[in-house]
Amino acid sequence: MAAVVAATVAATPAVAIHPVISHDFPDPTLLVVGSTYYAYSTMSTYQGKTWHVPVARATSLTGTWTEITDAMPTLPPWVAKDPSGNGNVWAPEVAARSDGSYILYFTAHSGAKNVQCIGVALAHSPKGPFTSAATQPLVCRPEDVDSIDPKAFTDTDGKQYLLYTSGRGHATIWLQQVSTDGITPIGQRRALVQSDRADEANIVEAPTLVHHDDEYVLFYSGNTYNSGKYFVNYATASSLAATFVKHPGQFLNKATLGGKFNNPGGQDVVPGRSHDYLVFHAYTTPTQRSMFVVNMTWDDDGNPSLDLSNPVDALTATPQSAGSSNDS
Repeated sequence: MAAVVAATVAATPAVAIHPVISHDFPDPTLLVVGSTYYAYSTMSTYQGKTWHVPVARATSLTGTWTEITDAMPTLPPWVAKDPSGNGNVWAPEVAARSDGSYILYFTAHSGAKNVQCIGVALAHSPKGPFTSAATQPLVCRPEDVDSIDPKAFTDTDGKQYLLYTSGRGHATIWLQQVSTDGITPIGQRRALVQSDRADEANIVEAPTLVHHDDEYVLFYSGNTYNSGKYFVNYATASSLAATFVKHPGQFLNKATLGGKFNNPGGQDVVPGRSHDYLVFHAYTTPTQRSMFVVNMTWDDDGNPSLDLSNPVDALTATPQSAGSSNDS
């Protein structure tokens, strides 16, 4: 991959950018099952009721998205809860398992250890209900302070990994190999990137790892989520054992979106038929983060690029049917 010399992105979109889910839908993550997209978000309120892991469904990235239910209505015992039984659950990740079931990773506060930890739950349907797979968190390291923002990755050789962020004041994104159950760790974790740039304000989070051509591309969000300076960037490496080198600018920020939507981040990458898509949240009101989708292409050197000159095509953003959804 050629060296990237671009500075911070500051382009005005040539097409109108608008949310595909206008409801509060922070930290979106997507799962494709057959011909259906499922989107999950940080907890939010629907009809006056708290949904710990909201899940929406559509047959195209452009929608129409239908809000289905709370994918995890009952929380594990380790999660700190209010008198109503609700807890602060955020940054979910859902992946399919080889046995036909689904695994949910999520972030929540451990009352016993007084830090943010990563939990795990299982279900037979992508819409849940997910039930706790353990009485204790999957990742909870008070010595690292918080452990947040889990993300699954399966390499081309079939090996499975869990990415997450830890640390407060100097964050690190980690890569941990796991067995095919998605739960049992294999070997030691490895640090991929740390918050070592001024514009990151000691925060790198929301890791999303993709393998494109012969390179690994790690997308991440930097700075504080509500600072007005939150942004998405990426780092690349030739292998999972190699050093990840950060793109020197910012891949996506408020200026990229023409200054209309603040604090874009919490991103996911969705493969498409003709190109890929970047899914992320941004503020549409002072307190609400909605879900957006934009086109993402790759240049001849393997660097990602946002195509904001064309609207997201509903046809090419429709998943190919790859079997039936277990949606009973």
